[in-house]
Amino acid sequence: MTHSFVLHSLGGPALFTVAGEQVRFRTRKHLALLVRLALEPGKQFTRDYLADLLWPEAPPRHANHSLAQGLSVIKAKIAREAVVIQRATVGLAAGWIDVDVTHLPTGDASIDGPFLDAFEIPDARPFEDWKGESRARLTPQIRDCLVRQMDAARRIGDFPTVETQAARLQDLDPLAEEGIRGIMEARAWASDRSGALKAFGRYEAQLAEELGAKPGPELVRMADLLRDGRRSPTRATTPGYPAERADRRFSARRRWSMRSRRPVRWKAPSLRARRHMMLSGSCRLQCSASS
Repeated sequence: MTHSFVLHSLGGPALFTVAGEQVRFRTRKHLALLVRLALEPGKQFTRDYLADLLWPEAPPRHANHSLAQGLSVIKAKIAREAVVIQRATVGLAAGWIDVDVTHLPTGDASIDGPFLDAFEIPDARPFEDWKGESRARLTPQIRDCLVRQMDAARRIGDFPTVETQAARLQDLDPLAEEGIRGIMEARAWASDRSGALKAFGRYEAQLAEELGAKPGPELVRMADLLRDGRRSPTRATTPGYPAERADRRFSARRRWSMRSRRPVRWKAPSLRARRHMMLSGSCRLQCSASS
């Protein structure tokens, strides 16, 4: 199905055309109304529910008027036929907006943060409650999606992406072991063992303080390996060569160098060679005397 717009809700909410141009709204409540309708396309909501969701403190007449204004804005931004209005219900037709949360199960969602991150409407308590419930429901799916994206990047050696997604996972769930593991792997890949161990230390302290628990055995083993690597003597390696191959090249050069320093045993010339040398010398003397 071809959509005309893309709605980002994993992070700060924003609406874009398929060409990448952002569609801006003058008020947050109009964007919030679109988000609520777009997350369940095809569903019909009662006008009373939507009015109470975003304008709970306003008198019913004023709330319904504000709702009608918001629907008019959405029609103007999307399309008139995208908004399905019946006598007592309102809905958004399916197929118009591609919402990022629908891509979480397949692992190809673009995740910039928690659901509707930093998007608050203080005077709309029902909307804030719905946002909190939706965030709690979506957080496990976001976590699983980030882990899948980290695994895919790890398989191709893309550790900068592993670190980026691991940092987002830590923001979402600071105690998730997959997040700190990705951070440590990426720092080790960048030859920053000290940074990896500092991250592990912070995670270990936070885990003990908040849960009274210890990191898992695999994470502890990774930290031990990093400590051993930091204490081991460093050797210069040729870019593109594994350490063991560089060691073999170093050993071969050393053997060649030692072989070139061996004393050369002098061998006396043969009798025939000595006669040739004597005759050559006498010829040179005669030529010099005649000149």
